[in-house]
Amino acid sequence: YRVYTLQTPLQTVQIAQDLSARTARARALALRAVLPFAWLTPLLMLAVWWIINRSLAPVERTRRVVASRAADDFSPLDGAGLPDEVRPLVDELNLLFGRVRHAFEAQKNFVADAAHELRSPLTALKLQARALRRVDADPAAREAAVARLNQGIDRAIRGVEQLLLLAREEAGAGPAGRVDLQQIVQLAVSDVLPQARHKRIDLGLAGPASAPGLAAANGQADALRILLRNLLENAVKYTPSGGQVDVSLGEDQGQPVLTVEDSGPGIAPQNRPRVFDRFYRVSDTAQESGSGLGLAIVKAIADRHGAVLAMGQSERLGGLKVEVRFPANAMGHF
Repeated sequence: YRVYTLQTPLQTVQIAQDLSARTARARALALRAVLPFAWLTPLLMLAVWWIINRSLAPVERTRRVVASRAADDFSPLDGAGLPDEVRPLVDELNLLFGRVRHAFEAQKNFVADAAHELRSPLTALKLQARALRRVDADPAAREAAVARLNQGIDRAIRGVEQLLLLAREEAGAGPAGRVDLQQIVQLAVSDVLPQARHKRIDLGLAGPASAPGLAAANGQADALRILLRNLLENAVKYTPSGGQVDVSLGEDQGQPVLTVEDSGPGIAPQNRPRVFDRFYRVSDTAQESGSGLGLAIVKAIADRHGAVLAMGQSERLGGLKVEVRFPANAMGHF
């Protein structure tokens, strides 16, 4: 029982109530208050389930698209209808797909180029090795055969190195920074100077490249050095003995411009658009040894740095003139 006592000066009043009656009353009130919501709970859960499924239907559709894709399918995902919270994730996935596609294509190109480039040198090495077995006891003849074999090995090694370099440049990996183009010119000239001296070619700096700290560009120093070195090696290779090769660094409308000119035979206008293709060789120069990848590497590096390549005839030396024009926003002074 629950007992309530009220005491006055004249009397004491007590009221008692059975606890079971109070409990029954409380239960009845609770049921009256909760029962309507209990009936609504399944409906509310069903409504929430429907809303969530409808909201996440585009996500599920995207999941099915990704799950059913082939291993080499890197096309962008359609972000239409996706919730705002999920759309940035899909955008980042599309960017990732683009990078993976680029790396995948570079790998396929490398495998194809390696097969193309190594087949002929390895076949030639095999033939030279067979010929070496048939060489008689004449020491001079054997020495000449060994020398040819070593030259073939060197060409194969050079071809592999060029292929690896081209694959790396097309992959676009590596950190970028501020590069002193004046220093790049000096280093590239020093790299090619022994070859120029061997052919008695006058290789040097021309124009404003002698001014220290002339200009800077955003990029990779090693890659830009390879770009200029390949251009200089190409110029020295095709310039006759006793000729001249000049490199200059200047500015045009706020853009840094590297220029390589030579006194060689040049390249016919109809052949210039293709000289940056892999393994392309101008018919007039087919007798010169080389992998046919030097200018392709130049093009890959230039593209990665946002530079524009232009070919023409040198008015000063009469041979080929190659310009590498960097973006204007790459200018700067140290």
